[in-house]
Amino acid sequence: TSSAPLLQAEGVTVRFDACERPFDVVRDVSFTLHPGRTLCLVGESGCGKSMTALSLLRLIPEPGRLAAGRILFEGRDLAELSESAMERVRGRDIGMIFQEPMTSLNPVIRVGEQVAEPLMRHLRLSKKAALAEAVELFRLVGIPAPDMRVRDYPHQLSGGMRQRVMIAMALACKPRLLLADEPTTALDVTIQGQILALLGDLSRERGMGLLLITHDLGVVAEMADEVGVMYAGRIVERAPVRALFAEPRHPYTWGLIRSAPTLDTPPSAKLDAIPGTVPSPGDLPQGCPF
Repeated sequence: TSSAPLLQAEGVTVRFDACERPFDVVRDVSFTLHPGRTLCLVGESGCGKSMTALSLLRLIPEPGRLAAGRILFEGRDLAELSESAMERVRGRDIGMIFQEPMTSLNPVIRVGEQVAEPLMRHLRLSKKAALAEAVELFRLVGIPAPDMRVRDYPHQLSGGMRQRVMIAMALACKPRLLLADEPTTALDVTIQGQILALLGDLSRERGMGLLLITHDLGVVAEMADEVGVMYAGRIVERAPVRALFAEPRHPYTWGLIRSAPTLDTPPSAKLDAIPGTVPSPGDLPQGCPF
């Protein structure tokens, strides 16, 4: 793509200053994302995918911090912005769908008001206009009877509906970049397919960059333009999606692809497991951690 990159992560390192010696949970991670494209970060639980996404928004939990690297969003280094400048970026320019819709929604506020809130804060809409926009967003993400649903509280909605509310909230201000951390973990397969298709369509229609975090290679094959494979806090392989599946270069990528079931896998077959355990971030071997 000839367009300027939307997001460039350069050497991002997230360090936890815990116990007697600090350790890095994300190590020297670099990637580029262009408008209207989807980059998937894939890897097993605990490899640093979510922490990478949180670092982009500067939401790393204590005692973690961004120890090194630049995060260039439309040419501006987010790592150098003040907290108040960062608050203007979050939600308005960069949307985030968190992993757990139950913990991310406020249980005592109606879901419509929660979606209206960023519109009132970032776009200065009146409450009435923001609630009307929330109804449209609910319609966009496929929530039936949206004018009724906006008055519900989170506990009145199913898991899939709550997930859609989270997506509506993340899309409210038409962000130019969307970070989606396992956005379909809790959903059944048909709803998962609908939500991923929706995110893909919106990304292409709006020219929105999509950084999708997943451990599911089926999702990667379906959604990604580019893939970054993460292992023990590092991106061990980066490639366009077709190349990655056609000829994986890194033994870990190869192992991941081999260990995923396909439609042709007989039910009695044993899947390939990757032997060994992931090294702890405080005790990594020399060279490639895999």
